[in-house]
Amino acid sequence: MKESKQILVVDDDPDIRIMIKMMLEYNGYAVEVTDKGDTSEELIRSGRFHLTIMDMLLSGMSGVDICARLKQDQSIKPIPIIMISAHPNAKKMCIDAGADAFIAKPFDMQELLGMLERHL
Repeated sequence: MKESKQILVVDDDPDIRIMIKMMLEYNGYAVEVTDKGDTSEELIRSGRFHLTIMDMLLSGMSGVDICARLKQDQSIKPIPIIMISAHPNAKKMCIDAGADAFIAKPFDMQELLGMLERHL
């Protein structure tokens, strides 16, 4: 069996975290979830994850700001960050911050899986 890719999911909505975690684990990925923007930055910098899925709006923090800070770090920059949001102007803001991809909420899980495969 191939080594499963480590995915970090950062979203302050527990239903979305659970749904994404279940779907990705069902498809063979190892998944860790958090609702905390500040700890997500530490987790991503740990180098344990092959890809991060992050909500644009986190409680008390901006996922866009976190993404921009991470993408300025040359050692972190190659690790893909897929941003997700229901905000109408989110795509441009996320891509401008350096996100590798963007998916609007609500999203189709097959679309998310396809995007993961392209970025891994």
